[in-house]
Amino acid sequence: MDTLENLVKMKLPLFIMMVATNCASTPDGSGLNLNGKMFTLSGYAGLRLFSPYMPPPWFSTTPHTTTRPYTTNTRPYTTNTRPYTTNTRPYTTTRPYTTNTRPYTTNTRSYITTRPHITTHPYTPWTTAPTTRGVSVCLRYISDFDRFSYFTLSPSSSSLRLYSDGQGFTLTFNGYNNINLYPRIRLWSDSRQNMWTSICFTVDTVKKVAQMFRNSDMSPRKLLPTQYTWSGEPVIDFSDFEGQVTDVQVWDYPLRYKEVLYYTSAGFYGPYQGSVLNWSYISFSIRGGTLLEETFEQQMKLPAGGGKPRRRLRRDKSKEARRQLS
Repeated sequence: MDTLENLVKMKLPLFIMMVATNCASTPDGSGLNLNGKMFTLSGYAGLRLFSPYMPPPWFSTTPHTTTRPYTTNTRPYTTNTRPYTTNTRPYTTTRPYTTNTRPYTTNTRSYITTRPHITTHPYTPWTTAPTTRGVSVCLRYISDFDRFSYFTLSPSSSSLRLYSDGQGFTLTFNGYNNINLYPRIRLWSDSRQNMWTSICFTVDTVKKVAQMFRNSDMSPRKLLPTQYTWSGEPVIDFSDFEGQVTDVQVWDYPLRYKEVLYYTSAGFYGPYQGSVLNWSYISFSIRGGTLLEETFEQQMKLPAGGGKPRRRLRRDKSKEARRQLS
């Protein structure tokens, strides 16, 4: 059986169906280019996206470090100096005094430094992720539900959860702090909308503000109720979402308005690429029945009839000529 990476690269079959009893994922330490592809999720399935440059979420990381301290052996210098002697006779002729002095000698051994011997696992633990100026998440989705949970960012540390109540969004962080964000203010007039709903949220931990975007609309900026610092764990989990999701991008800083416009316009006004998670090179694991296939736009480009050209009927010219003469 071919690996998932090989199946994704194949043009046929068009889709890849993950059986509910299996859990599939990309190979450890590798990523796939999912541009032009989408996941179809159900309420009982799950999808987890993570960076191919980091260990999988289920990988245990406990570095083992053995360090030997350096030793320094230094002997102090010794100085051997004889005092000068002066011999003077009482008569009028005086000889100048003579000084016999031996210069001091210094015996110093340089210290010996032993470099530490470190043995580590190939992956870095999540706890060492540096703090950032904030975080931004953008994605596109299609769903016929108004109230649902979108995703959880960084499930095991400094988690952020995004919900929808049908009118706006609720951003929950640290498990108990909530911010309600309602994108109802038109920010720009033309963002080249299509069948997908594009959403972005940004959190600025320096200014302590959060903001939500949906297509061409934005919410007011709201102050965070408490201090929040995102640890930078590059993992995003979809567990209660039902519908299609594609083009997931994560940045480790708050996006500017122009960068949000680049994303919501699908790159028409400018390029975009997540600095932490990038849809063009990303790893994933799934739980339950999940479908990975070409996006609707890509499927529209395929010819009718399953891609097979229709056979033209060959007409018998002799029979046609006899029919016309009769």
